[in-house]
Amino acid sequence: MSLKGLIKSTVVATTAVAAVGAGVLYLTHQIDSKAVTDRIKNNLGSDVTIVTTWVEPMFQKVNVDGRDIWALVGGVTAVQDDKEVQYHFIASALSGQLLDIKRV
Repeated sequence: MSLKGLIKSTVVATTAVAAVGAGVLYLTHQIDSKAVTDRIKNNLGSDVTIVTTWVEPMFQKVNVDGRDIWALVGGVTAVQDDKEVQYHFIASALSGQLLDIKRV
């Protein structure tokens, strides 16, 4: 195999591996996002009506209790006591555990 052929094969293989990796991360993020928003809905209780939820499209590195962690960051808009309220949350990108939620 020539050097040019070797380089071409390496580029193709590297691109394929990167695409598969990106796909796995995308699917994992979608699953984690849904699990986190479901936990928040359950946490807020049945007397709260969820209007909408959102999650940032990429994991973010955030500082929680002095530790830098990869997290999902997002929010929830709900109706509570006949008023629209918003909550912002941080959840572990690895476990989906809710690390912080605040009413804003």
